[in-house]
Amino acid sequence: MSEPKASVDDLKDEGFTASQFGSPTDFDTAATGYLAKVLKSAGLWVEQKLGAPTYAALVDSTYAWDCARQAEVGYASAELYRRRYTFVESNASSALAKDQAMVLTELRRRAAEALDNAKYWLGEAMRASGVDDSALYDGSGLATGVVETGRYASVLGSAG
Repeated sequence: MSEPKASVDDLKDEGFTASQFGSPTDFDTAATGYLAKVLKSAGLWVEQKLGAPTYAALVDSTYAWDCARQAEVGYASAELYRRRYTFVESNASSALAKDQAMVLTELRRRAAEALDNAKYWLGEAMRASGVDDSALYDGSGLATGVVETGRYASVLGSAG
């Protein structure tokens, strides 16, 4: 595994702080801290999609590298939002009880949005690196069928 393209500082720039996760003492320790472990998972995800040789060959300060970095930030953000709503859910105080559902809904929405963002940037990184990105998308893009929209049936395909 190559080093992730994103850094702990990239996640801190997204607004994540230690207090949001119960203040782990190793929150922003560069190589082994809380954020670094999440970034390692994000890097493995992007590397698996791009292919290890392509991922390792990405050159700093290129568009493909920056897309891979943003994909890692998005994937890590989705995981951190998931961890955040789990933390809030397990530590909700009575003062938060009436607003807890709204807070949790917002955190879940942000997690889903971050994962969508990660997939977008992963697709960009794949295209910029010359990797087929079709596996990222559901379906084949082929549509077949006829839609009837009036009270008279169509005559397509009838013999007479």
